[in-house]
Amino acid sequence: MKHVALSPIVKDGLFILTLWLVSRLVIVIALQWVAPLIVTTPVHPEWTWDARPHDFIPGYVPKPGWEAFSHWDGKWYRTIVTEGYEYVQDGGQHSIAFFPLFPLLIRVVMTLGLPFEVAAVLVNNLAFLGAMSLLYFWAKESQGTSVARWATAVLAWCPSSLFCTVVYSEGLFLLITTAALRAFDHNQYKQAAMWGALASATRVPGITLFPAFLFTAWKERRPPAAYTAAVASSGGLLLFCSYAAIAFGDPLAFVNTQQGWQDYHQSWIATLRAALTFQQKELLLVLALGGSAYLLWHLRRRLPLVAIAYGVCGLLLLLMAGSASFYRYLYGIVTLSFGLGVVLAKHRRWGYAVLLFFAVSLFIEAIHFATWDAVRWD
Repeated sequence: MKHVALSPIVKDGLFILTLWLVSRLVIVIALQWVAPLIVTTPVHPEWTWDARPHDFIPGYVPKPGWEAFSHWDGKWYRTIVTEGYEYVQDGGQHSIAFFPLFPLLIRVVMTLGLPFEVAAVLVNNLAFLGAMSLLYFWAKESQGTSVARWATAVLAWCPSSLFCTVVYSEGLFLLITTAALRAFDHNQYKQAAMWGALASATRVPGITLFPAFLFTAWKERRPPAAYTAAVASSGGLLLFCSYAAIAFGDPLAFVNTQQGWQDYHQSWIATLRAALTFQQKELLLVLALGGSAYLLWHLRRRLPLVAIAYGVCGLLLLLMAGSASFYRYLYGIVTLSFGLGVVLAKHRRWGYAVLLFFAVSLFIEAIHFATWDAVRWD
């Protein structure tokens, strides 16, 4: 029987698709089978009406079904898609805290007749597949196949990638920001402007593309079109501010409503003080932040400048925002997955150990998510 050789691009595609399928399957098994199997009594009976998360139903017991994908922020996205935005200046939690592109795309897919959870999971997962593909080919172009494979594996198996399968905007955000960075790196300024504007309409950290593009344009003496792309990348945020000003009389409503989540926020000064007393959670946060900063410094001459600039701007934003949901926002900086791919490609034994740790943690975190527990890698 004659052997048919696969073309390089087919091999690349099969690698990406297999990695995506297997890593997502781990999450699905944990959510749909393991969590309902091991947790058979109502979760969190201690939560009072005032303290419970948005739309949490007392007496909840994990069971197979699409609902398991929509806990925590997923319930807020459901409210936005089905009821629209709401906001009152009362210091409470309101749906205006969540940016519009993800719920808008969900609404579009729902016009096909799909229920909310199915549409949302479809949007997030397909976007994540796209993000993995873009990172793979971007890394391969500048660093070779080995780095591309390791970088994509880090992106797929990191425990925070749980949020690229459930009803969160992480997969979409990674797709859009990777597309924007790759386009700017390739001098494709119209595409960079479009993707950048979409990124700033997806999540607050999308605005860090603006200073990253500006710095890169100045440092590399790019043409005026590069500066135009930088300015245009803030367009999504400006439109959202305009909407909030018209609808609620407060252009910064998405910032001001964060008071409602004050119990989840902790300043970095408080985090550092706790870390100095060797409190485990805070110590790990500080080490993760410092390690990320060192990784960017170590690879400053290896990775594209726009990727490094975006990473630095992202870390600075995290420093200003505090340590709430730190790991999830850190994971959203695609430069770090790119950088870890460079490092692990040189140290493969360590790389396999890291991926094994990631895979086990991803499985455990999916169980926590299904049972409304706090996710450590959030």
